[in-house]
Amino acid sequence: MSSRSQVLIVDDEAELRDNLSAVLEYEGFQVVTAASGAEGIHLMSAQRFDVILLDLIMPGQDGIDTMLEMRRFNNQTRYIIMTAYATVNTAVQAIRKGASDYLSKPFRVEELVAVIKRSLEEARFERQIVACNLDKTLTSLANPIRRRIIELMGCAPLLRMTDISQALEIDDHTKTMFHLRTLKEAGLLHQPDDKSYALTPAGSNAFNLLRLFNNRES
Repeated sequence: MSSRSQVLIVDDEAELRDNLSAVLEYEGFQVVTAASGAEGIHLMSAQRFDVILLDLIMPGQDGIDTMLEMRRFNNQTRYIIMTAYATVNTAVQAIRKGASDYLSKPFRVEELVAVIKRSLEEARFERQIVACNLDKTLTSLANPIRRRIIELMGCAPLLRMTDISQALEIDDHTKTMFHLRTLKEAGLLHQPDDKSYALTPAGSNAFNLLRLFNNRES
């Protein structure tokens, strides 16, 4: 991956920290470890992490209390609680306090990597939502034709109205023009010249949102 995601492992078991670090480094993540909640909080205060793996039961300060302190530094970091004593109540408590997921020890490497990647995807999805003018964007994309236009525009830097009509199999150019104007008024499209259309930055965010929705459905 071009920009390596930053992962912090907080666990009092040295062997587990080393094993997890080796696995995640192999998977392409950049990994830092801490032996206690206090050490993890100190690292968090000085460095940004995308995902933090927290052991639930640790001497001095447990994983949930550690997470609550860490969240003061960065509310976009995703937290995954690790525990050998997983119950439904444990999971519910962790999620309510702000964890994005939890893992029951012992867990498989594939499960760990999948949970981390899912958490990163959720964080990216939330950033895309924040970057959009959500009310106007969702209203604009409520129509399936307009969603299709955004998907077409996301795959081509410039398209003419006639190209869009042909791709949509719409014979009535007036209908195509109506949808293009609606997307333009919503700030999702602009016209670099008199004949062509292109996505604005907000339109690119909308395209990414649609792609994420489609990936989730599939």
